[in-house]
Amino acid sequence: MWYAQWDSVNQEIITGPQGMPGDGDNWYPYVDGPELTDPVNQIEEHYLDSDQLVISWRLVDAPAPLYDQQRNWEYPPIHDQLDKLWHDIENGTLDTTGEFYNAIKQIKDMYPKP
Repeated sequence: MWYAQWDSVNQEIITGPQGMPGDGDNWYPYVDGPELTDPVNQIEEHYLDSDQLVISWRLVDAPAPLYDQQRNWEYPPIHDQLDKLWHDIENGTLDTTGEFYNAIKQIKDMYPKP
């Protein structure tokens, strides 16, 4: 069995889960919650079940990612970006007609600043 120390003021785990209760108060058995099935759209939220006196977790909907997070996920790897810049310099297209510019612009247009 696993144990965790619960902070009732901030509603969060302070220490653990670990194999046995540690020093101090507010140690409760830790029980696994449901399996995370969609890590992009779900997050786990810990809670103290005051009826059973166990700490568990439940899945809740994650907040929508911010535009800059979405952009960061979509940008090509840096080595690909540098390669596009290199080719644009070689081809004389280091402007709005170049590969680099168009690759980045496409992502910025998909996820505009609010």
